[in-house]
Amino acid sequence: MIVNAARSRGVQDAKLLTRYTMLAGVIAGVGLTLVYLSLFKLGSDSGAIVDQNANGAAILHAYVQQTFGGMGSMFLAALIFVACMVTAVGLTCACAEFFAQYLPLSYKALVFILGLFSMLVSNLGLSHLIQISIPVLTAIYPPCIVLVVLSFTLNWWNRSTRIIAPTMLVSLVFGIVDAIKTTSFKDALPLFSQHLPLADQGLSWLPPSLAMLVIAAVVDRVKGPQRVAVQQ
Repeated sequence: MIVNAARSRGVQDAKLLTRYTMLAGVIAGVGLTLVYLSLFKLGSDSGAIVDQNANGAAILHAYVQQTFGGMGSMFLAALIFVACMVTAVGLTCACAEFFAQYLPLSYKALVFILGLFSMLVSNLGLSHLIQISIPVLTAIYPPCIVLVVLSFTLNWWNRSTRIIAPTMLVSLVFGIVDAIKTTSFKDALPLFSQHLPLADQGLSWLPPSLAMLVIAAVVDRVKGPQRVAVQQ
C-alpha cells in the first residue's frame, strides 16, 4: 500500500520508493512499540478490574471506563473505529488488487465481496474470531517468518528454491502441530510432540527448520548452479 501510494504520487525511482517505505516502516514501528508498551502497562494494572479470561477488547473497555469514565469510553470507541477502518480499507484494497490478477472478477467486485464477507464474519464476535484464528495463525506464521527471513538471502544460494521450499515445508508441518495443540484435538497428538524443544515458547518449529536449512544449504552447494540446456 505504501509503495502503491508513492507511485500514485508520481514516484517511480526505486531508491526513493525504498526510502519512503523504510521511513513509513520506522514510523509505524515506533508507534506500535508505544502502543504495545501501553497495553503491557494496562494489562498489569487491570487484574482487579475485570475477569482476566475476558478478551482484550473487554479488558481495555473496562480499564478506560474506570479511569476516564463515559467520555473516555466514547473516545476509545472513536479511536478503535478509526484504527479498524484504516486496517480494513488497507487489507481490502490490497487483497482485491492481488486477487484481481488471478480471478475473473473485477477489482470493484472483489472489494464488494470482501467487504460483505468481512461484515458477515464480524458478527461472530471477537471471542469466537480469536478462537478460530489462533490455530490458523499458529500454523501459517512459521512458514511466513521463514519466507521473509530467507528472502534476504536469495543471493547466497545457487538455486533459492532448493532452500526456501523444503525449509518452509518443515516449518509448516511443525506449525500445524502447534496449531493442533491449541484445539480440542491436542490429545490425538503423539506424546513426544508435547515435549519438543522450545515448545513452551511456541517455537518448536524453529530447530527442525534450522536443521532443514543446513541440509538444504549443503545439498545446494553439492549440486551447484542450475544448468540451463542450450537448444541448437
